Amino acid sequence: MRGDDIEADLRRFYHTDLRDLWRPGGGDSQLTLRLLWVYIRRLPHTSALAISDNGGRMPWSIEDHLLADLWALQANRGKKRGARWHDYPNRPKPTAKKSNSKLDDERIRRGQQRLAERARRLEEGT
Repeated sequence: MRGDDIEADLRRFYHTDLRDLWRPGGGDSQLTLRLLWVYIRRLPHTSALAISDNGGRMPWSIEDHLLADLWALQANRGKKRGARWHDYPNRPKPTAKKSNSKLDDERIRRGQQRLAERARRLEEGT
């Protein structure tokens, strides 16, 4: 449950209580929605929320990717040009961004209509 993960991460990393969001002025912490958002956006990759979002596995850090790059360079050392590249076997596969092609097509169509309308106005001189 995401609420449990957020509450655990707030306690672990920021030593604050999520309940302070609903009891303003009643203690040491003054938690606001904006501050909660800032805290959540800045959680490290070791947080419960990041692990939960990654299917229960800890997301790779920059250092993990750099080490995998070094491993791949060493594993592919001396290969001839054009030979198949071997990447680190456990490197997470990049996820493709989801796009809504219907929405994109609709935006393009509306943009073309606006452009045609502007061209028509310019020709009329208005």
